[in-house]
Amino acid sequence: MKIAVLTDSGSGMTQSEAQEQGIYYLPLQVLKREEQYLDGITIDLHQVYQLLHEGVLMSTSMPPIGMIEETLKKMKDEGVDALICVPITSGLSSTASVMTAVAQDIGIKLYIVETYTTCYLQRYLAECAKKLADQGLDAETIVKRLQKAVEDSDTLIIPDDLQHLKRGGRLTPMAAALGSLLKIKPILQLNIKSSGKIDVYDKVRTMSRAQLKAMETFAAAMQDENYVVSCLHTDAPEACQELLDKMIAMMPGRQFYFGYIGAVISVHTGIGCLGIQYIRKVEGCE
Repeated sequence: MKIAVLTDSGSGMTQSEAQEQGIYYLPLQVLKREEQYLDGITIDLHQVYQLLHEGVLMSTSMPPIGMIEETLKKMKDEGVDALICVPITSGLSSTASVMTAVAQDIGIKLYIVETYTTCYLQRYLAECAKKLADQGLDAETIVKRLQKAVEDSDTLIIPDDLQHLKRGGRLTPMAAALGSLLKIKPILQLNIKSSGKIDVYDKVRTMSRAQLKAMETFAAAMQDENYVVSCLHTDAPEACQELLDKMIAMMPGRQFYFGYIGAVISVHTGIGCLGIQYIRKVEGCE
């Protein structure tokens, strides 16, 4: 049986990075006024960061339906029997539901992995799916192993720009103004408990307390060393490196990753945002 793996740019991958690993790729869209860009193809991460620095208002959207249809038809023509899809959480995007409908129309067997998250954990799951497929495992076994890892995972987000969240409709103007005045930092969560939607986990005073709260939450949740932990940022490498160093000291023995928050998520969180994620290692993905 020929198994293929498909992910989208919520994973933080570019099209070329996905192709190098033999993973099929769909770009989410970044919308700026009347202009539409394909994330990771016609606009890159650092261009999005620059627009955020300039205060340009942007929004995001799922991959173009025509591109989804074209990609899945190509897979079927290439003899793919089973397609494992690792998309951005359905709590943030309709990508997964549209893929399901297109797959039914085309007649290709589709397995959706509900990640309840995005960014590095989505990338990790897609890469593990490809590794396990290359090992000869069947699609059902691969999906079962991925979903088991997802059950023991979490994402916490610490935004720095409350005004940006206000502009994006995530906070009311009054709450944003009060939060800025009192130096309140919301800690946002994205996981199974929040159904893959961004929810408020806690509110604390100052960034340092927010980071400590997030780290303590992770340290209490991970009962052994068999985890992958990521520290991500939206154009705040020094702050993220400092946070990563603290996490390594507090949670030794885990596998750590340092990187960027992807373009489509950064559009909604703004510059200076920090995100930390953990997931139990997928069985067989070393």
